[in-house]
Amino acid sequence: MSHKYAVGQSLELLPSTGSSRRPGACTVVSRLPFEGHAVQYRVQVTAETHQRIVSESDLKLPAN
Repeated sequence: MSHKYAVGQSLELLPSTGSSRRPGACTVVSRLPFEGHAVQYRVQVTAETHQRIVSESDLKLPAN
């Protein structure tokens, strides 16, 4: 399984149902190895000081 997004790419993090994660702009910090369940990334959300690990389905290209 290959990654759709590149390191350094600016994306939008989608909201998550059932958690406190809010949507917002983020940057891909690294691509994580595929472990059989989902393609994942480590991202830095612009409005947060910590990084998150999210699935590719939690990300989308920003609307221009």
